[in-house]
Amino acid sequence: YERGVVQQRDRNSQLLVQWWEEAATGSNEKGLAPEWVAERHAALAAPADGERVRRGMAVLAEWVDGRFYCATVQGGAAQARVLLQFEDGLRYEAGLDALRPLLDKPLLQAAHSPPSSAVREPRSSLQRMLPADLPSARAAGYGPLAQSMDRLEAVWRCSGTWRVEHEVADICGLFICRDFLSPAEVAAFRLVFAAHQGWAMYQWGTIGRKKELASILQRIDFGLEEMTAEGVAAQSKSFTRAIGRHQQRLIQLLEARMRQVFALAGLWRECDVNMMQLSQIPGGQCLGHHFDRRDKWQEGIASVAWSETAGQEDSRGDEWTLGMQCGPSNNVQRQVQLPMPAGAAYILSKRAQGRTAWCSRHKVAHESCACCWQHGVWNEKTALTRQSITMRVYDEEWGREASSPGPG
Repeated sequence: YERGVVQQRDRNSQLLVQWWEEAATGSNEKGLAPEWVAERHAALAAPADGERVRRGMAVLAEWVDGRFYCATVQGGAAQARVLLQFEDGLRYEAGLDALRPLLDKPLLQAAHSPPSSAVREPRSSLQRMLPADLPSARAAGYGPLAQSMDRLEAVWRCSGTWRVEHEVADICGLFICRDFLSPAEVAAFRLVFAAHQGWAMYQWGTIGRKKELASILQRIDFGLEEMTAEGVAAQSKSFTRAIGRHQQRLIQLLEARMRQVFALAGLWRECDVNMMQLSQIPGGQCLGHHFDRRDKWQEGIASVAWSETAGQEDSRGDEWTLGMQCGPSNNVQRQVQLPMPAGAAYILSKRAQGRTAWCSRHKVAHESCACCWQHGVWNEKTALTRQSITMRVYDEEWGREASSPGPG
């Protein structure tokens, strides 16, 4: 949002604004001429007066990225904060110092045309509702999520050199790229996560030698609304959400790079990703060994992960562990622990995914066998929350006909 000073108001409630840098310096090096702005699209630059803030008030509110967005006051919150709802639906709590009320009455009571000598004298400091780095024809409902996706696309690398390890630890179908995301891309992904709300909590008991680790995560599932989310019993409420415009933008970015980087994996032949899961695992916790349903997903499950905040040695976050286990817990054939840096991506396919088509005994659902691998995530060595995105392709014919055995 641009700051400026009001120089004039016409009879149609339009304000002539000189943008702040030129008004403050008395120069116009950037060639920015004064512009007319609708009075209803302006806010005083001073923080809101707590006594004047009321439910339903239109404000500009500063979000976690330091930018201001249009919002409506929903009511009071704890610790002298205010509950807001941005135009895109995101609900957010902010202090009064982060609010700039939009004008609800004329800034200047009468049309005023100052003499030329007064043009550079600030009359009222304001903030313009239009972001400086976006087109003037901004769509209604623009908010933190749209801005976060714009920022991600601005730093996203469409080409580069990525090193891929395949058949890692002699596990059939496991591919790893340890430098999949750059620090700038991770920073943008953190804002994308912050712009999502309605995280569902899932817990699957405790694990570890002394049952000291909770198998727990928060997540949001996007995909076909009529289907049950992964790891949720069919009779339970699914919480799967339809893929929206901005989630589709996210899928397109990641899917294109996954296909490019992991070309040897032959991801998602003749189909497109139709399920995306956003997940968060707190520091000191884990997600125990498990199969994603073995007969429900087509070949290839892709994941990428980083930390919610920067680590001491890597701005992308702290290391976590990908655990791979062949065989059930009471008959483990082999177990592998793979340290993974923040920003790494990996693919599970074939026996690493545990698909029915690759199982010598053609096991389905979450049934165990001695030939395929379960996977898990250990985040117990850090206090930082691990954030991740997982993409899958749901077999829309699943459950409608008997599965035919594939390669053994």
